Amino acid sequence: MQLDSLDHVHFSVPDLARAEQLFRPWLPGEFTPAYGSEEMNAFGVWNMSGGDFIQAIDPTKPVFGGARIDRHGILSVSFRVQDVDAGIKAACAAGLELRSRVGSEDIGMGKNVIQAQFDPTASFGLGIELVEREIPGDPHVPMTESSVDYIEHTTESVDAPRAFLTGLLESAFEPVAYEEDTGARSFRNARFGIQLTEPSGDDGPVHQRLAEFGAGLHAIAFRSSDLDRDSKRAEDVGLKLAVERGLGPGARELEFLPEAGMILRLVERREN
Repeated sequence: MQLDSLDHVHFSVPDLARAEQLFRPWLPGEFTPAYGSEEMNAFGVWNMSGGDFIQAIDPTKPVFGGARIDRHGILSVSFRVQDVDAGIKAACAAGLELRSRVGSEDIGMGKNVIQAQFDPTASFGLGIELVEREIPGDPHVPMTESSVDYIEHTTESVDAPRAFLTGLLESAFEPVAYEEDTGARSFRNARFGIQLTEPSGDDGPVHQRLAEFGAGLHAIAFRSSDLDRDSKRAEDVGLKLAVERGLGPGARELEFLPEAGMILRLVERREN
């Protein structure tokens, strides 16, 4: 399947102003003016570095002509393709089921993007979207180029999801990493910024999150070139540090207490 990059991530938030405050230090792009309406059942803002933030009005009704959004947190990942219809054909051949195909023109927002969303059942609860950008020279920067180290998808077992996504992405995951403080093991795909995590036992934070929220996208980790500096920036926007951990030689990570249904992390990786 011909995927270019991790284009953007969809977030459901309770307050767009707070979302801009929280993510502005980590997303280098500019935020667009708010768009949407009560008729569309949502308001949203884009960041030019790959964040799509949506504040739904009525969680029981569809938003922007698509699906309902009935929870806060990280909703799905969107991979950029050159031809969305060719991408749909390849995705369905790989076992995904198309849920919707909607263009920005279709909902009265002008020519910009065409997005295809798939039922997450076949992708083990991971919400997957394909996006074709229709405007030549579109200035939106893919998230894996601009800022993101990984988006974490947590499941009971990563074996089947890892095999499926390795084929879908046509890109291998790194060797397993163990996190003793969370009671988990993880596999990261650096090219597309996807990390799969499973509990390594019957206790620990990851096991508890799965029990409370089920499988899904629980965390996002942004790259940092200076964790000491960025720890202060995080404090300035109201984030509370939960834990600092090592990720192997030359790498360390800060994890903050959850907010709006998601965990934010900062990762510094130094070459040895």
